[in-house]
Amino acid sequence: MNPAQRECIVCGESERSFILTVRNNGVSRRLCTDCLLKEHRELFCSICLNTFDAVPPPQARIKCLNCPAIIHLSCSPHPPPSSSAASSSSVAPPASSFTCPPCSIPNFSFFPKSSRDNEDVPETPLNADSAMALIAAAKISGDSMFKAVKHLKQEVVNKVVAARVAKVKAKDALENLQLLVLRQKASESKTPNSNKRKIDDR
Repeated sequence: MNPAQRECIVCGESERSFILTVRNNGVSRRLCTDCLLKEHRELFCSICLNTFDAVPPPQARIKCLNCPAIIHLSCSPHPPPSSSAASSSSVAPPASSFTCPPCSIPNFSFFPKSSRDNEDVPETPLNADSAMALIAAAKISGDSMFKAVKHLKQEVVNKVVAARVAKVKAKDALENLQLLVLRQKASESKTPNSNKRKIDDR
């Protein structure tokens, strides 16, 4: 493997234990935990770090003003006054000024970068939040690869079906060609007899 492929393509993080693969639109990318989460903020709550099995309904979520990030209404640092009532109703909460951590905190990181390439930077021990971030990134990576495999399987099925259809068409075309050849030969075999009769009549 190319050494560059072992690093995060965004920040150059080289700690292989924390680098994951995601696949979007047929393209695989290697990203560290932090960069992966920053690029997929709409797939998890950036406060509690739990991934979404399905996008929360409008009345149970708040969107970041600056990016696609979504958080649970209950996780909002400044929930609307009637957050408990809004979460149980079908009415979306009022617009807020919420901005997710990456948008509001300079140099924010969901997951600490490794320091093995920089001896001046002390190592940051993993805590509960970074463990949750790693789990969220792993789930997002796993889901993307599962979808990619499913898509590839469907492509294989489509190609097999197309190959069978092409085989049937080729067989039909060959049979039609053979039929035309036989007709042509039959027509040619009748022509000399017809000429012979005309000569005998003379």
